[in-house]
Amino acid sequence: MKRWIAMLLLACAGGAGAAESGVLAKAGELKQEPFADAATVVELPAAAPVEVLARQGAWMKVSSGGQAGWVRLLSVRLAGVPARAGESGLAKAANVALSGSSGTAVATGVRGLDKEQIANAAPNPVEAAKLEGYVATDAKARSFAQAGPLVEQTVPYLQ
Repeated sequence: MKRWIAMLLLACAGGAGAAESGVLAKAGELKQEPFADAATVVELPAAAPVEVLARQGAWMKVSSGGQAGWVRLLSVRLAGVPARAGESGLAKAANVALSGSSGTAVATGVRGLDKEQIANAAPNPVEAAKLEGYVATDAKARSFAQAGPLVEQTVPYLQ
């Protein structure tokens, strides 16, 4: 038993320093920083090979085609994680019966803002102005409903 544990620990330690590799599940932008509004370095095609250099929140710093940058965490399919598109229903049922789990799980380690991000926060008047453009006045809403033609209804609150 001790031998198996030692072998398992050695196997895990052997890959600890190695970078993970994978491919993009869909085409996406390689960003300079881990933010949606950051400058785009290059547009990467679907199935582009990537090497994961770091992780931060919902982003992965990757290297692809000689360029490094950030992509969304959910856009990357890591090399040891098989795609399940061809898995049969019988195989799925056997997996549930044997392990008690369907094997489907999604988790992203997104957390709140850190102290530095809060300290360096600044208003963005351009984005605030965009938000103002989404305001629906009462007159606009009524005009839209009449063009539908939608009918006004009163819906009671659920108990």
